[in-house]
Amino acid sequence: MGKFRTAHILAAMLLFASTASALSFSPCGSARECEDYPDSINASRLPETLRITLQQKLDSDTGLVFWGLQENYEALAIVKYRDGLIHSWSHENITKEQEKNFFAWYNAMDKASRSKLDSVPEDLKRTYIDANDQTLYALVKADFAIKKIYDRKTRTWNTPPQEEQFLTRYYLVHNGPVLEVNPPKLQVNISLENVHSQLERIFFEDGHSRIIEENEFKSLDSLLKKEGYYLPNHYLLEVSKDMSPIYKQSIADALGNGDRDAIRRNMAALDSFLVYADGKFFFSRPGPLTCPTKQLMNAYLRTFEDGLDCMENSYMTEPENVIFALLQDSLRAMNKSGELEKEIARLNSGDRAFWRILVTTLEIDDREKRNDVVTANVDSIKKIDQRDFIINRFYKGMGVSWNIQMGMGGGFSFGLGDAHEFFPSEGTFNVTLEFFPNKIGGGYNGRFLSSKNFDENKFQSIYLLDLYAGYRTFSLSHLENRIYVGPTLLFSDLMEKDNQESLKSHFGVGFHLGTAFDFYFTKYRQNGQLRLGLRLLASISNYYTDVVKGSNGGMLSLSLTPLLQYYEMRETKYGEN
Repeated sequence: MGKFRTAHILAAMLLFASTASALSFSPCGSARECEDYPDSINASRLPETLRITLQQKLDSDTGLVFWGLQENYEALAIVKYRDGLIHSWSHENITKEQEKNFFAWYNAMDKASRSKLDSVPEDLKRTYIDANDQTLYALVKADFAIKKIYDRKTRTWNTPPQEEQFLTRYYLVHNGPVLEVNPPKLQVNISLENVHSQLERIFFEDGHSRIIEENEFKSLDSLLKKEGYYLPNHYLLEVSKDMSPIYKQSIADALGNGDRDAIRRNMAALDSFLVYADGKFFFSRPGPLTCPTKQLMNAYLRTFEDGLDCMENSYMTEPENVIFALLQDSLRAMNKSGELEKEIARLNSGDRAFWRILVTTLEIDDREKRNDVVTANVDSIKKIDQRDFIINRFYKGMGVSWNIQMGMGGGFSFGLGDAHEFFPSEGTFNVTLEFFPNKIGGGYNGRFLSSKNFDENKFQSIYLLDLYAGYRTFSLSHLENRIYVGPTLLFSDLMEKDNQESLKSHFGVGFHLGTAFDFYFTKYRQNGQLRLGLRLLASISNYYTDVVKGSNGGMLSLSLTPLLQYYEMRETKYGEN
């Protein structure tokens, strides 16, 4: 689990306890997960008086000792404590007598804690009060299945009669801070009653062993001699003072004064403290400066280490928020005055480009302007990890996820081949509807034509329906291009003038290809919206109809169509449209 392993385990148990449900507060989702809690606690970190072997515990214990498993664990009553008040009171299946006794115990412990507050230094008092948000008092019920009972006179394990193979125990549980006044110090009461295990152990009235598999129980000699194999239900652990906020505040003060030497001293002190803190218990979480802060600090102190090997294991607390803001202000000023450019001049070209982007982007909030800075400099970065870091952190491109275009417009069609005799140049009316997920989409474009050049009494009416697949070749802020290809459905009628009845009809299937340039009056925005535009479409379709002596050829069409577009956006990678 890395640094502060034990401290984090115990802190997690306390934090869990403060949010436990009224019915059950097992800290994990499965039996095997539960074993990670008590069995991860190194025996050397238990209080000295509790570092005993199982055999020593067996020899000194005077209560019932058995080998078995805990089948059920249930919280009958829970009090959560906050700022000197009961934060919540939950109970289930508890008798009036149990409730009375539970509150008598709770009130006595609470009164004893309060009586010590005025006898300790203010910082210790404040830490205790803050830590009370992680305090829990509970009455719990545990059910056990017993396989063997220990006979301490003969040092043997015996199978109990059937009526004694089930046991129920009740515990009063306190998880949370404990204040001592002589000398003043803060401890934490660690409780392991909330370990619900489906794996077998040796159970005492005040604790249990680590996991004991059945095959291990047949040969206990080696286990009985291991120190720390016995785990008490609860024990006191010393709480160390977290110095990391103090050092971070000193760093912030030195930043405000521009004292680089003081910054270096306090950063060294912080690092030394974090080494000392490994394995200690804290109510807060000691942590180094986060990776982004370290990176800016390296530029401010002019070491120019890119910090890409930093392992992020912390989060920004309030002192660090101040440090980060001060570093940003200082680096902006250094960049604006030209001081930073002089400092990075000694670096190679790739590192210069890396730091130039890193610092320049501190002054830019606009996404597109940041992208422009990255695009202008990133190709000069030679180290792959630096390049990837810059692209992933600072380049936030936006591309079209999908859009719908619809519109109605008009234009001209020109007949090719035999079609030219009837449609040398005819006005058209067209309707467009299409859907484009990403770059590839489809739709249709329908065009109506009416020829006046057939003869004095008749004319030819056709409807061309282009069904197509399309590809968006590029997409700029205001201009897009699409190319299309697909089948054309042709519906042709020979009509008499002043008569709505068709003299002859024909249906045919052809082929078409085309391209469209769409101009929009507004840019794409990050949130999807409607926008208006104009489409200039050029397409060519083959033409064949037997209503006019089996003529064939083609049809060239140009149209201008007002468009209504609805779209949604997605984040894109560098170099992706």
